[in-house]
This record gives sequence, C-alpha cells and structure tokens, in this order.
Amino acid sequence: MPAPMLPVDNPIFPFGRIIVDAVGQRVCAYAIPMMWFLAEGAAGMVAMERLMRYLPNNLPLLLDLRWRDPGSMKRCARAAFEVWGADAVTVAPEFPAEAARAFAAHRGGAVFWWVGEAGDFQQACRHARTARAQGIPAGLAISAFEGISAGDPEDLPWIALDVTHPSRLSPAASWPPPAVVFVGDPILYASPRMDFQEAAREAVEQWLQEVAARFPVE
Repeated sequence: MPAPMLPVDNPIFPFGRIIVDAVGQRVCAYAIPMMWFLAEGAAGMVAMERLMRYLPNNLPLLLDLRWRDPGSMKRCARAAFEVWGADAVTVAPEFPAEAARAFAAHRGGAVFWWVGEAGDFQQACRHARTARAQGIPAGLAISAFEGISAGDPEDLPWIALDVTHPSRLSPAASWPPPAVVFVGDPILYASPRMDFQEAAREAVEQWLQEVAARFPVE
C-alpha cells in the first residue's frame, strides 16, 4: 500500500476508491482480479464487493476469474452477473464452450478465454469460436503475446490482460486492435509515496500514448 493508506484499517477498498477517482476520466473499462481480493480473506471479499458497487455503472466490468470448473458454472454465473453485476468473466483455456451457456444466460454476459502462455492459444480459440457459433458473446483475454501469429486471432475479439510493460504489446502490433487493454500494477502502484494519485494519473496518460502508438485508431 502507498504511504497515505498505511494508517488506514482495512485499506483495500479506500485504496481502490482513490485509484478510481484519480483515473476514472481516462479509462473505458475496469477489471477486478478476484484472487487479489480473495487472498486478503473476508476483508478482501467485502472490499471487492464495495469496490464493484462503487465503479461507474456506464463502464464495462470484467471479473477476472479464470474459472476452470464446468460443474459449478451456474453458481459461478450467478455470483458474477447477478450478485456482483459483472458484464464479462474470464475462464481457463480448457473451459468447454458448452459450459459457457450458463454465463450467457445471465444478462447476456460475455466470456473471455484466458491465454496465459502461447500453448494455451489454440485451445482457447477453439472454445471461443464454438461459443460464438452458438450465439454466446465470446473472445480471448490474452496475457502472453509471443509465439502467436498475426492471423490467428483475426476473427475473435480480444482484450489484453495483465500488461506490465508497453513492450509486451509489441508482438501484437500487427493484429486487429484489442477491445480493451487492461493495465494493473504499473498504474495501481505507480508510486508508493504520498504522490501516488498524481503518479497514477501520469501513468494512465503514458499508457494511453503507448497503446495509441501500437494500435492507431483512425
């Protein structure tokens, strides 16, 4: 936690709220990495729910679950889309497309198959394409870009997830532009000092420039 948060009891939600207030005018969507909050136990889960309710209602919300268990998909879908009000979730590359129906049944929720390494890509693509053929809003959430050729994701919408440095986007420069680039630590922890709000705003501006340079939009 940055310096201003250290004296605060249960600082997770106040920290998230300050970040949202600092950068909110310059972002187009939010991602909630559930495991970050779960790692803090009950206090973290309460903070997560409070933060999700604090986020602007007019911006898409991705719940980054990377869910693997098709047997509990209905309960997972209810939690994600009804309880927490997410618009999309991430699932593991091996998550079967047929199981994604439970997600789409709730508010037309979108499903993004997560690609954590190049070896996950073909499996994730196969499930995402099958889901789209069944009318399910689906795409890819890509964290690893090396080893994927330019033509592979051309028919699937994709988002960039867990981008820690602009150079990581370079292998994807010839791809169709991503729908969203989600940046975590470089903005959240732009500074550990008292100036962390200003540093977060500056980091957002820098990332906007970096993304625009790699994926120019006409």
